[in-house]
Amino acid sequence: MKEFFSDSVIQRCLVHKERNIKGKLSKRHWGEVSRLFTRLRGVQGITAAEEVLGELKSFLKPTNAEAYRSLNEAGEDLLALHRLNVPNTIHRSLLSTNAIENSFLNTRRKIGRVTRFRAETDQASRWLSYALLEAEKGFRRIRGHADLRSLISALEKSKSSPAEKLPTGITGEKSFEVENA
Repeated sequence: MKEFFSDSVIQRCLVHKERNIKGKLSKRHWGEVSRLFTRLRGVQGITAAEEVLGELKSFLKPTNAEAYRSLNEAGEDLLALHRLNVPNTIHRSLLSTNAIENSFLNTRRKIGRVTRFRAETDQASRWLSYALLEAEKGFRRIRGHADLRSLISALEKSKSSPAEKLPTGITGEKSFEVENA
């Protein structure tokens, strides 16, 4: 991703990282890990996020070396949204990959029922279109959608590479359509 889109901001899914870390710990430590990840999802700004991440590291280091390594493996990508200093009202929707995974799951459910595609027709693309349209029916508005403008502004400020460094056909401009509430 960074090779082709050098100005991209990558946020790791905190839900998956929490599950991964819990998988390495005994159940008696799950409560504390859940509490710290909930705090991490709720804080606003990089200073507060780094403080909570420090607490999480302090808890994991003596508890389980593998869980501690897993947390460190995510590196800077765990706090990307916090670093942009956007309102924490959009954290719930954007700190996990649930929105993306939901559309993938619903698309697979619809296409999974198809038993035969004819290669000589455009049948596969029609089935995919149908499945995506059906998945779209389950889409909901992002929580905190009113604050998406501040996310767009923060992303534009974070751009560091000029458009000419991007691959052919891709410009540095991003267009977003934000629904007014």
